Amino acid sequence: MAATLSLLMAIVLFAIMGRNAYSQAMGDATENALEAIAQELQKLDHTTANAADLVSRGRQIFRFDTFGDEAFWGDKLQLHRAIEGSRFGGVGPGLSPKGALAAGLKIDVDALPKSLLTQLANGKVNLEDPAVTLDLLKLNAVIGVTSRFNSSGTLQSVGLQCSVCHSTVDNSRPALCAGAIDPNPGTGCVGVSA
Repeated sequence: MAATLSLLMAIVLFAIMGRNAYSQAMGDATENALEAIAQELQKLDHTTANAADLVSRGRQIFRFDTFGDEAFWGDKLQLHRAIEGSRFGGVGPGLSPKGALAAGLKIDVDALPKSLLTQLANGKVNLEDPAVTLDLLKLNAVIGVTSRFNSSGTLQSVGLQCSVCHSTVDNSRPALCAGAIDPNPGTGCVGVSA
């Protein structure tokens, strides 16, 4: 019985870690299922509870922690100003979604409202407009990029998370990228975090 339980715990923890080692955000159903499993594991014993807690904290760090690098990307390089462009208080033309995707950034469709997905599918969103990039940042849909906005709505700073480099999407929405960019092999461009 103990060996079976240990094997089950190892499989579940491996599945949780493997699923999240290269993703920033997941769908609600998957997130809820993993949380329920983690809660059940925590009831078993102190070691299992600790392991489940460490996995949970690791997922949060991977997905959301910039380790304070806004001081570099924002304060030093002023990257946020180039992203927003002069039309929105920054400098230059700004970064369009097409430009962001071409640079290797990825979009998580689970973070997009259904209305925006419908507009995208119908070609109603201008992927050349930096305003759309700002909207995607506000939705936390750009995998691996944390944005901080002022109360006036302008971009104050950006930071990068581990997932900016170490993530993939399933490319479930390739039509959104068709003709716009050639995604990095194996990482996709727009889809559900894989």
